[in-house]
Amino acid sequence: MSYIVCRNCKKFVKVDENIPLNFDKCENCGHILEFAGTDSDLNIILNDIKVPKISDNKICLSCHGINPRETGACLHCGSTNLHFQYDLESFQDFQEANGISNDLGMDRPGKTIIIQANPKFNPKNSVIFRIFSLMIGLIDFFFFTFVGVQLVLGSSEIPSDIMAFVTQNLYSLTSIMVVSLILAGLMSVMIIPRMSYRDSLETSSTIGIVVGLITLFVSKDLLMLFVSILVCGFLTGIGGLIGEYIIHKLTNN
Repeated sequence: MSYIVCRNCKKFVKVDENIPLNFDKCENCGHILEFAGTDSDLNIILNDIKVPKISDNKICLSCHGINPRETGACLHCGSTNLHFQYDLESFQDFQEANGISNDLGMDRPGKTIIIQANPKFNPKNSVIFRIFSLMIGLIDFFFFTFVGVQLVLGSSEIPSDIMAFVTQNLYSLTSIMVVSLILAGLMSVMIIPRMSYRDSLETSSTIGIVVGLITLFVSKDLLMLFVSILVCGFLTGIGGLIGEYIIHKLTNN
């Protein structure tokens, strides 16, 4: 049974399915009317019981990660075992109104009551994730490099004198390498919706280190190898941080 009820003067009427709902002000006291879908809801309104409001976030019971309310699957582990949380301020009001102790024994960042804010899944500890991320980053690097070189060549074929071609197009090829490394780092962190900036930096930098090691096929100079690894790792790390920043902004966490 449903009701239209006035919280102020306690007047209520049963909802008639044949009559449109009327939420005008109460004819008796002028207070705004409310809808009670069940007898329990009616009792809550009549007794002016404060009920905690639902938060804008949901918690995943599989990894304890925090997700936007609209999410159907956990952004951290992919589980669909998501549950709503109560808004902290409304829950505290509910506790005070009912004389409940405020010692929840829980972490409470922001305005939600949660059991554990940090997800248990840590990408840097997953060997499968490391390998997959490395493969994605390397594929992206070579793809973007290939596209960039094709743009420099235009309709021409690759010249037989590679060193002369590199010297003539040094600035263009350098720009292509820099952009390719940054994009490779960025794309490598996109396969997991969210992780810490530190983990993102470590994961994406690994790609640059592997790319830098390719210098061994060109030169045996250890100093050049070290500089190559350092520069490539730095650029892919920058890409990883940019990608993680975008993810954090998209998930509003």
